[in-house]
Amino acid sequence: MLSFQHDGEARGYESITTAASIGFTSSYYNYSSVSNMPMKAALITVETADIRMTLDGTTPTVTAGTAAGHLITSGQNYVVRGYENCKNFRCINAVAASSAVVKCTYFY
Repeated sequence: MLSFQHDGEARGYESITTAASIGFTSSYYNYSSVSNMPMKAALITVETADIRMTLDGTTPTVTAGTAAGHLITSGQNYVVRGYENCKNFRCINAVAASSAVVKCTYFY
C-alpha cells in the first residue's frame, strides 16, 4: 500500500521516456512554478519496459554484467522521497534498445 500522508500534495505530472539516462525535469524539482516549493516526493510507475534507476546521481547503465542501478520491472510503482533524491533520480531502460515509459506524479 502506498502512503502519501507526509509527502505533500500532488501538483505536477510528466511522462518520461528512457531511451537514454534521464531524470525528472528540473522545473519540477527546483521550486517550480507549479508550487513555488521544493519537491518532497515522486511516485513513478514503470509502464512499458523494465528500468534501472539510481538516487545518488550515479548514471544507471544497461551494459550486461555491469548494469548499475536498481531494477524496477514494468508494472511496478516506486516512491522517491526527499528533495535530494528527487533531484538526483536517474533512470534508463534495463535492456538495450527497449525504451521504457515512466509516469511521474510530483508531490510538494
